Amino acid sequence: MDGGSSSIHLRSLYLTGVSQNGNDIGVGAYGKVFEVNYCGSTYAAKQVHPILVQGVSREEIEATKRAFLFECVQSSALSHPNVVQFLGVYNPGGQSPLPALVMERMQENLSSLVKKYSDIPLYVKLSVLLDVSKGLCDLGVAKVIQADSRKMKTRAPGTVDFMPPEALLENPEYGSPLDVFSYGGMILHVVNQEWPKPLHFVAIDAQTKMPIGLTEVERR
Repeated sequence: MDGGSSSIHLRSLYLTGVSQNGNDIGVGAYGKVFEVNYCGSTYAAKQVHPILVQGVSREEIEATKRAFLFECVQSSALSHPNVVQFLGVYNPGGQSPLPALVMERMQENLSSLVKKYSDIPLYVKLSVLLDVSKGLCDLGVAKVIQADSRKMKTRAPGTVDFMPPEALLENPEYGSPLDVFSYGGMILHVVNQEWPKPLHFVAIDAQTKMPIGLTEVERR
């Protein structure tokens, strides 16, 4: 996809009349999420941190823009009850060369729900996990990057505790195993109602009682 056609596709996704209301939803390694008002309703907007696309080569910036456009186009074509609905993009201003994604605003997240209720019935947990799996079938990493062709990419931002060891390498490989591992972490989180935190880097050897270093595989 060349630069000209990319610009045409992106312009078709721009929304007008979007305004920030000053409420922040969250901040992560990849970007920030905040509330916006659009057509009388409240939505969530996601913007990449400007620092991630500053001080890099023009080729890297263009590659980031193409990846961003690909996500926008893929999301605009997707409508699924178990996936947050994408509306379009808008330019909130600032130093980032990329616009912000505007999407459906969810009032609660899964972590807050499993914390709020101390003893969720098993059938409810299974129902939640089934909904998550249906969403993954449409929007998992294995769908974005074809499962039959592994590709090398830069480290992906996200919830580190749910990432498989291979996603934390300098040049990670992505494919269907990444989704499977992350979904396994989600199962632990929902069924046990506890955060699936990996072990520390150091453990105590059962025989020698001495500290030993753990590999990323062993930690997880």
